[in-house]
Amino acid sequence: MYELVKEMAEKEGTTLSGYLAALAKERADADRASRERLARLTAQDRAPDPEGYDRRKAEMRERMHAAQRAAAEKKAATA
Repeated sequence: MYELVKEMAEKEGTTLSGYLAALAKERADADRASRERLARLTAQDRAPDPEGYDRRKAEMRERMHAAQRAAAEKKAATA
């Protein structure tokens, strides 16, 4: 595996550490862009009705917790 990655780095004209650093930077940039997009979409969804958005968010959180508790209880009952 090491040799394969080293060959890929050489094809790119860089060192192994430079190649891995570039990959890490790409991932970080993609993650940041994704988080920024999610923040924009959330703000758009929340803007028309902030209280309703917060209420729906709390309801969704409670349903998810209830589902997790039910799954844990089911797992415990079958064990």
